[in-house]
Amino acid sequence: METLAERAERELSDILAQYTAGEAEVVREYFARPHTREEYLDILRRHMGRELFPVNKLAHAATLVPELERTVDRHRFADLLTGIAEEFGHYTLVADVAEWLLGRPLTPDEAREYEVFAAPYPGLPRERQYNPRLPDANAMLDLIWRYRDEDPSEFHTEVQRLTEGGGGAAFLEGGRLSGDEFRERYAAAMRAIAAEELDHGPHRVPGFVAKYVQTEADLARAASLLRELMAQHLRVRNEMFAYPLSPERLAAIDRGEIEPWPMTAATPAPAEQRA
Repeated sequence: METLAERAERELSDILAQYTAGEAEVVREYFARPHTREEYLDILRRHMGRELFPVNKLAHAATLVPELERTVDRHRFADLLTGIAEEFGHYTLVADVAEWLLGRPLTPDEAREYEVFAAPYPGLPRERQYNPRLPDANAMLDLIWRYRDEDPSEFHTEVQRLTEGGGGAAFLEGGRLSGDEFRERYAAAMRAIAAEELDHGPHRVPGFVAKYVQTEADLARAASLLRELMAQHLRVRNEMFAYPLSPERLAAIDRGEIEPWPMTAATPAPAEQRA
C-alpha cells in the first residue's frame, strides 16, 4: 500500500512534470519559427535580467562577515555565496552569447533593461524589484510577496525552492538545439545552466517530503502552493520567450492537457556526442 510519503513524492512530482513539460513546449515553439537577430537578442536579454538579481545580495553578505562563526553559520554563509555565484554565472553565459550575436559588448542599459527580481529581497524597497516591461515576472513577485506577508514560514520557502528553474526542462530543451552557430552556442549555455538547475528544484522533492509532509493537510497545502507557483512560472517563461504560447494554450496546460515531462530525464549530451 502506498505510504503518505510515497504519494506525496508522486503527486508533487506530477505537478512539476506537468508544468515542466509546458516550459519545454515554450522553448520548442519559440525555436520552431525563424527569428531575426534582434528577436534572439531580445530573449537573451530577458533571460539575463532574471539571472542578475542575486548580485544585490552581496551587500547583505558583506554585513555577515564579522559574525562568521559567532551568530552566522559557515554552511549557510557558503550556501548564500554559492547561490549568488551560480546565478551570476548563468547571467554571464547568456550575456556572452548575446555579445557574440551582437558583435560588440552590450551597453549597461542593454544588459540590464530586463532586470527583475525572481524572488522578494527585503534589502531593497519593493518598487525597485519590479520591471514595467515584465508583467508576468512582476505577478510572480507579487505572489511570493503575498506568501511571505501572510505566512512567512519555512514551509512556503521550501515549496518555492522546488520551483527553481521551472523544473529545468526549458534549459534541457534549449540544450538540444543545433543547426547553426547561434543555436550551438545557445545550447552549450543552456546545458551548463541545466546541470545546476535540476539540482535546485525537482531533485529536492524527496527531502522536502521527508521533512515537511507529515499529514494529509501538509500534502494538500504543498500541492496547492506548488501548482499556483508553477502555473505562474510557466507564464514567466512564456514572457521570457516573447509569448510563443497563447493564453488558451496556457489554460489547457493548467488543465493537464499535456504529456508530462519525464522528471528523470538526464541533461542532454554535448552536440558532438549526439548522433
